[in-house]
Amino acid sequence: MKIGIVPKYLLDTNVLLEAFWGAEPSASKVKAWIENGEIAISAVTVAEVVSKASKDEKEKLDLLISKFGVLSIDQVVGEIAGQYRQDFARKKKRVYLLDCFIAATAKLFNLKLITRNLKDYPMTDIEILLP
Repeated sequence: MKIGIVPKYLLDTNVLLEAFWGAEPSASKVKAWIENGEIAISAVTVAEVVSKASKDEKEKLDLLISKFGVLSIDQVVGEIAGQYRQDFARKKKRVYLLDCFIAATAKLFNLKLITRNLKDYPMTDIEILLP
């Protein structure tokens, strides 16, 4: 995260890609949040986008990173993510570890998680919204 930036929203990979593709309503909402300096990007989202990005999408991602930086995975995020995974494994709820890392990042930085995949995030201690 860049100094002076106070984000409100952590974008899940699907929402960021929809914005890159111009898909509504994600594109308009993400554009407004970018203009207001309100987004954050997790290291997991960077990895997921890079793994399937076109050259144009990679360039857009690089521009966002230069403006907003990337929220990294550290020990605290790792511990929160591990706890999420353990909690939902006990409940027989399938939750992917990468989604646990994204949710943990939202929790640690007190961000609203914006996703199209609400089912991937059964956590109740963070705010999860559709775009």
